Amino acid sequence: MQLTQAINVLLYSNDCVTLPEFGSFIVNKFSSIYDESKGKFYPPSRRISFNSKIKNNDGLIAKFISTELGISYEDAVKKVHTQVVSWKKKLNDESIVLKNIGELSYNADENIVFVPDLDSNHFLGSYGLPTLYHKKKSQQVYTYNKSTLKKYENIKSNNSDSKVPELIKYAAALVIIISATFFINSEYEKYSFQQQLIVEEQNRQNKIKRVESAIFDFGSIPAIEIKVNLQSNKYHIIAGAFGVKSNADNLYNALLSKGHNPTKLPLNDKGLIPISFDNFSNRKDAVIALRQLQKSENKDAWIFILE
Repeated sequence: MQLTQAINVLLYSNDCVTLPEFGSFIVNKFSSIYDESKGKFYPPSRRISFNSKIKNNDGLIAKFISTELGISYEDAVKKVHTQVVSWKKKLNDESIVLKNIGELSYNADENIVFVPDLDSNHFLGSYGLPTLYHKKKSQQVYTYNKSTLKKYENIKSNNSDSKVPELIKYAAALVIIISATFFINSEYEKYSFQQQLIVEEQNRQNKIKRVESAIFDFGSIPAIEIKVNLQSNKYHIIAGAFGVKSNADNLYNALLSKGHNPTKLPLNDKGLIPISFDNFSNRKDAVIALRQLQKSENKDAWIFILE
């Protein structure tokens, strides 16, 4: 059994899993949340953090490996120690990704920095509950606007009112004739309104055609070079995260003035606005830049993977 797999299994039923002489993975419970910017509902979860100061052997990981592999406790302790030594050596050159747990890396002071895998949930109570997407209902689009309807109602009302005296004057002798005339007039009004809508629609289409033809009737236009920065890099080197927007803006502007390529990322699960020094398309370049920035700018800088 790999050490990563053992840690992952134990985190479902334990609040703390310690690797002797390395550090401890600690889980904290979070309620369900809604990310309005992404339109996502997240179920209740247990999120992982790391504390490099808690590294005394509590026997939990060795006992679990001993039972799973059917080896002695002492042999299990040796396996854990061998893997820890390998991890420490590897961290000198690159970061380590632990599947379903997170990413480990060294900062400038050789302290371990941990970035959790937010897509993993170690809360058994939410097992099988997926992230839900919620789309806002779009507003209904009418084929003709309210002013047109109001205009029609006014026309109908005025025409009806103008006929009242005529109906009263000839009601005694011409009830049948006037009733028939009123019916014909009503039908004519409806027909007139329909024709009016058709004419307005034709006029609108003609205007659109004139505009479209005008767009392409400018003759020869010199080519204009436009630089567009498409954000496709997912490895961000985080300089800081703030709960106050003005503080995030200040850091962003400061990094920009120093010649960096900062990015203001969406709110994270703790309600903070992360600001990155720069972003990269591959992990290797990000790790190289991280080492330089930890030495020159911020020793606590770390890599965040934006999915």
